[in-house]
Amino acid sequence: MEIELKGLDKVLAVLHPDVYKKTLNRTVNDIGTKAKNQMIKSVRTQYNIKSKDLKQFIKFKRSRYSNMQYAIDVRSSRFNAMRFTPKKLKKKGKMSVLIKKANGRKTFKAGTFVAKNGALLQRKGNTQEIVGVKTVSIPQMFNKKVLKEADEMVVNEFDKKFKSNFNFYIGRV
Repeated sequence: MEIELKGLDKVLAVLHPDVYKKTLNRTVNDIGTKAKNQMIKSVRTQYNIKSKDLKQFIKFKRSRYSNMQYAIDVRSSRFNAMRFTPKKLKKKGKMSVLIKKANGRKTFKAGTFVAKNGALLQRKGNTQEIVGVKTVSIPQMFNKKVLKEADEMVVNEFDKKFKSNFNFYIGRV
């Protein structure tokens, strides 16, 4: 025999506000971490970048009881092309890099070379001036498609995770 009482979680939230607060905090942290990981995987499927390089520029602030929000902050300047596996071509002075996986390798014109520290450099016009080859930044990689997928996952998963955490904490009371 099984009995189901609807609205019991609302009653218990009123009777045990500390359990409700713990549940909400843990759920926000779990879903936030899951969203962060999904965004990183999604960016890595589109761009040829190592996970270590990507995570280095992502800061996150977990939810606390005083502030029930999970914040992800992504900041960086534009990358030098050295992070996208530069490859020296047979033709003198030409280099290629693979930035977006779908678009293939991009070839730079003559006068491109690698410095001792690994940075990809290029001559400016027909002068002796040398300039670093800049590409996309990390915030540019987190485009609307990546953010939309993460948002949909949060909407779909939040209720299930909240109920699971609530059942866990209410069983301990």
